[in-house]
Amino acid sequence: MGIPLPTVPGSSSLPRLARSRRWLATLTLLASLAAGCGGGQAVASRTAAPPKTSSTAHATGTTPSSNASATPTSYCDAQDTTIPGAAAYLTGGPQPSNLTAVQQAWLQMQSSMVPACSEIVPDPPAVQTKNLTNGELSDAGLQTWVTEDEEFWSLMEWGQQHGQAAFMQYLLAGGSNNAVPFVQAGGKIVDTPACEYLENVDAVSVTGEQMSDLTGTRESNPGVAYVGSSVGPCSSTWTAASGSVSVNPVASGDAVWEVDITNVESGAALGQYLIYEASWVQGGDATADALIQQVQSTG
Repeated sequence: MGIPLPTVPGSSSLPRLARSRRWLATLTLLASLAAGCGGGQAVASRTAAPPKTSSTAHATGTTPSSNASATPTSYCDAQDTTIPGAAAYLTGGPQPSNLTAVQQAWLQMQSSMVPACSEIVPDPPAVQTKNLTNGELSDAGLQTWVTEDEEFWSLMEWGQQHGQAAFMQYLLAGGSNNAVPFVQAGGKIVDTPACEYLENVDAVSVTGEQMSDLTGTRESNPGVAYVGSSVGPCSSTWTAASGSVSVNPVASGDAVWEVDITNVESGAALGQYLIYEASWVQGGDATADALIQQVQSTG
């Protein structure tokens, strides 16, 4: 989506609206995403957070909406289940003992709950994709990235609705965004699907210099960036612990553009999953804006 995401040390912030969707992690751009993904500036949800602040197309495809989940169902439950002692542990308390393998797997990801499988199964709109990397990334790799990105945002959406700030920060590879402290303070963020997921994704090659700029000099090797947009109508609703509500809408037909750089991690709870190295929304970085313009010029 297109909201401001988390801010990670040594990196800029990412807005995909206000979603919890963009963070900076330690990035290694993978030309082939056999199993994951990740993003410039830290951002929050894919919808705007409460105000504070030329290659030839290699291939084109459409990923249909699907309820199929890449998440192993053996590592989620039929309903949200609290992990005994996890909340205290995540705030400096003793490590819980006698946990099940499933509980231990999710606690390792800094979650105090095992989520219901139904809540973390992606249900995105159809996605239009273009591979503009001239073969550096395979078409299958691009489709894999789309799937992993949808899983990532389903996980983030669950986290921001269930007080899982530490889990969200974990997915941001230790970085943060506007959503993390908001949820940590007792807030709740709900994005409508069009603001949660991307509707268009293009893969583009980036030079070492571009990579360095996008990641705050953390990475300097050439690689692949993902340029995408979420399209309204949609909204992101931020409800503070005090009960105050801020609704951040995206009008019908309006597109929120972002550039993401990601990495793949692996763990018992999810298998291979996406981590965001950097994510920039349009207007946040000159290099990102140039990539967005490159994609827009291809039609």
